[in-house]
Amino acid sequence: MNDYRNPPIVEAVCEFRFSSDTPWEQDLPDRFYDAVKDQFPIRESKKGQSLEIKADNTGIEGHRVETIEIQVFLAQDRRMLIQLGPRGLSINCLRPYPSWEGFRPLIHQTYETISSLTSVRGLDRIGILYVDKIEIPGEKIRLEDYFTFYPHLGEGLPKDLMNFMVGCDFAYRDRDVCRLKLTRAMPEKPGNSAYLLTTDYFLARKDTVKPDDACAWVEEAHAAVKSLFKGCITKKLEEIFNQED
Repeated sequence: MNDYRNPPIVEAVCEFRFSSDTPWEQDLPDRFYDAVKDQFPIRESKKGQSLEIKADNTGIEGHRVETIEIQVFLAQDRRMLIQLGPRGLSINCLRPYPSWEGFRPLIHQTYETISSLTSVRGLDRIGILYVDKIEIPGEKIRLEDYFTFYPHLGEGLPKDLMNFMVGCDFAYRDRDVCRLKLTRAMPEKPGNSAYLLTTDYFLARKDTVKPDDACAWVEEAHAAVKSLFKGCITKKLEEIFNQED
């Protein structure tokens, strides 16, 4: 995805959600900030929501929505940030994406930091998300010229698409899912067509990856995401990514 002169990545996220028996002391955000403040000196907070669903073999018994406090630690340029909530951790990278070789060490470092501050006893979810904004010259284009993943329209349907959303869930390794979505977007340059391609690879079966294997899982997930992205686009679109500004 970043093997181009102008990669389309606008955001990359790696997320960890820890099991309910993972200790989470009240002062953990303060201790975490002390460990990362040289690289992430800006500290902010925001409100979020946590959804808890209770279910058994007969179905869903009920659910509870809880407002939670999320601590946000930002780099000086605000393009890299870490979000820390109750038993949840995410590492976000905004455009310009530094390459996987630049993002990977931050993921490993952040996970090792939280593991040194508390005893991670299980993983409910791990996820790696890429959001690509793809701009193509021209207001009317043929999707099949640029994508191999796009809505198929039968002969009896109009061909003048105003908007669309297409998605698929792909199964991996009997435990993971990769959710792929393509939608239209607002172009940044007049006269262009724009699309958002979202690739969301996540652990769908909790407790199937050991805490010590989390970073290895991330490596495998990234390889799958990269391969899936390559499979979604044509050589003609790759030529656009490699054009000089």
